[in-house]
Amino acid sequence: MSNGSRETDVLILGAGMAGLTCALSLPEELEILLISKIPMPTGSTFLAQGGLAAVVSENDSFDLHLQDTINAGGGLVNEKAAIDIISSGPRLVEQLSRWGIQLEGSFGNGKSGIEGGHSVRRVLHHKDRTGRLISEKLSECCSQRSNITVIEGAFAVNLLTASREMPEIVENGVDRCIGAHILNNGTISTVLAGETVIATGGSGKVYRYTSNQDSATGDGIAMAYRAGLTIVNMEFYQFHPTCLFHAEKRNFLITEALRGEGAILLNLEGERFMENYDPERMELAPRDIVARAIDSEMKKLGNDHVLLDATHLGREKLTLSFPEVTDGVTSVGIIPWEEPIPVVPAAHYSVGGIYAGTDGSTAMNGLRVIGEVSCTGFHGANRLGSNSLLEAGVMGLKAADSIPDTLMNSDEFRARDWSFGRAKPIMENVLVDHAWAALRSVMWDYVGIVRSDKRLNRALRIIDVLADEIEEDYWTMLPVTEMLELRNICTVSRIIVKSALSRRESRGLHYSLDCPGTLSPLKDTVIKLIL
Repeated sequence: MSNGSRETDVLILGAGMAGLTCALSLPEELEILLISKIPMPTGSTFLAQGGLAAVVSENDSFDLHLQDTINAGGGLVNEKAAIDIISSGPRLVEQLSRWGIQLEGSFGNGKSGIEGGHSVRRVLHHKDRTGRLISEKLSECCSQRSNITVIEGAFAVNLLTASREMPEIVENGVDRCIGAHILNNGTISTVLAGETVIATGGSGKVYRYTSNQDSATGDGIAMAYRAGLTIVNMEFYQFHPTCLFHAEKRNFLITEALRGEGAILLNLEGERFMENYDPERMELAPRDIVARAIDSEMKKLGNDHVLLDATHLGREKLTLSFPEVTDGVTSVGIIPWEEPIPVVPAAHYSVGGIYAGTDGSTAMNGLRVIGEVSCTGFHGANRLGSNSLLEAGVMGLKAADSIPDTLMNSDEFRARDWSFGRAKPIMENVLVDHAWAALRSVMWDYVGIVRSDKRLNRALRIIDVLADEIEEDYWTMLPVTEMLELRNICTVSRIIVKSALSRRESRGLHYSLDCPGTLSPLKDTVIKLIL
């Protein structure tokens, strides 16, 4: 049933670092409604072990950080966006400190870390639980603000746009977002907002193996695509090289910081293999190179995982500096100071996303997009480790800076309530479960770390068939979260495959057996629904 409408100044979809930072930085006289699909603290921020890359020491510089970002990004980095975000790092670190988040390595506070692709130590962290600390503290701060209302367990179904609801406020052909339809406890509310912020994170559940939470189903990208926004560079999906390979703990990340402290990769014959792929940087090569090397070793030897050996660090170092990893692997019987950890690459981060400025501004008035769901060009064709928390926090701050200048009064908005028509309840969950499993298997088998035209075209044919069935179910069955998520991962899967087919080169995270070279000039891959 429909549940009427409500109004707010700012509607924020997502409760990771980007969404929370934005909410806390907005003027306290604004009414803010923050929607979290699952209970807080949540999202990829909560799972982020490594840290936040920022220039805060004398032996570092913005130019050096920019150069490392460009080198990792396969030449496709938007340098203007990158320097804008990088130069805002110190401001973010200071603001986090005011919210009670003191990171090691910041302004003389302990030792910063290093990860693959960084030329100096600039990864600020809290042991290997950086994201957890940030999520918990920011969630706590939000709960203390009287102007912030948080609704957990709610799902944003679709954006509401002026072109469909109020054509008279479309300015010079530029559409305006006026809110969203929100599913909560079986009812769908019409939420009208002066400004809407998408901060829904990534799409890792598109793949069978992922480090992401189950909630990472690409909802924001799919919603924006359906509303006619531009989606860019979705072929660049970053696979984290080292996810724990264990039946009982499928999406547990083994932080890159372990390799920063000297952990080495071995194949199942006990050989250290990175010297065959990147002899200079070895295990500290950028993630795309390490992930492809692991994939190659697995295929060459017919194995389903490799080993990460951190035994040299010893029990005390591992327990004190890497408690998250140590607790995680020992819980399934692996003793990391005595034996190597079995690892496999897993879908980790969506480098592409909804095209946006560093303040989250988009081609649609009244709509901002921040964090992993966005694509500013900062990461280019491959994200440099720990740049993601930097981008999420900085975009949250910048969006909050600029929202008051563009905010409209939601009292002036109107939109139709959701209509259920003759939709019926889902009678057989097997329909959803089978399509979900089929989609993720197709993406893993055909659109993974190494690609070919034949695999991609086969994936597209299968996804097109599934998409027709899913769309039919969407229009004939009452909406439930599982069905809506399935529709979204199907939409995002098609965008990834179409993006991969259109890039006729190998660059960064996109490696094609049919197009192994690079092309000039550099260009972005653009996907847009013609409404």
